[in-house]
Amino acid sequence: MFQIKRREQLDFGYELFIAAVSILSVFNMLLAYVPGVDQDALNVVYIINAVLTLLFIYDFSLRLATAPSRSHYFLRDYGWADLLAVIPALRIFRLFRIYKAYRIIHKYGGGYILSYLSNNRAASALYILVVMVILIIESGGFMVLQAERAATSANIQTAGDAIWWTYVTITTVGYGDRFPVTAQGRLVGILVMTTGVAVFATFAGLISSKLLAPQAKEEESPEQPPEGGDQAARYLAELKQLISEREKIESEITSRVEKLEQLLEKGQYQASEGN
Repeated sequence: MFQIKRREQLDFGYELFIAAVSILSVFNMLLAYVPGVDQDALNVVYIINAVLTLLFIYDFSLRLATAPSRSHYFLRDYGWADLLAVIPALRIFRLFRIYKAYRIIHKYGGGYILSYLSNNRAASALYILVVMVILIIESGGFMVLQAERAATSANIQTAGDAIWWTYVTITTVGYGDRFPVTAQGRLVGILVMTTGVAVFATFAGLISSKLLAPQAKEEESPEQPPEGGDQAARYLAELKQLISEREKIESEITSRVEKLEQLLEKGQYQASEGN
């Protein structure tokens, strides 16, 4: 039962994360066929696709290892498509992951998804941050190479340079060994710095909330027994609560019976006076 519940929760956080990564992978595949794109900029896309392929290998292994029935997952739940999607030349099969995410959303509805995201904000934010970091690194590296390719004095000339510069920039380290020299490249730098600072500031806030959450929970309910503590104490507390609720119900019943008796006596008295 625990395993099934765990997989249902992954459907809304992890599945949507994989769907977003799949959409990016398919988009990257189509981007390679756009005419006029610099080859070095495409190399950035190829490097990101290699990282995404590692994610898909991990995803397939996780699904196969945690599936209640491996044969059902592989044959009837598009596990074979997940396996084929691992192959870079067959990235088109990653559309099946998008379809599965759509099927989950359609099955449970938007209300349940919003409730899940609200109750699991930390995990959801972590997935979003990972997707955002991948998007910033890819788009920043791709655009800066497109902007710098015509400059003779450019020092960002390869996909490795672009990815290194983008990552150093969004982490606010700023070694200064790579930097854009054109106006278009500097505009890309402004966008990368702005989004990077926002993403990593959110990540730092997420880590802080996760570290402080257990302490805040203990302060809100100091009288509750610790998790995994004495079961007898918990059972006694539950029994006292049941007794208290029962006494309240009995008191309410007694009060209503008394009111009913008073109304009946009053009705009989009025009837006798009428006679």
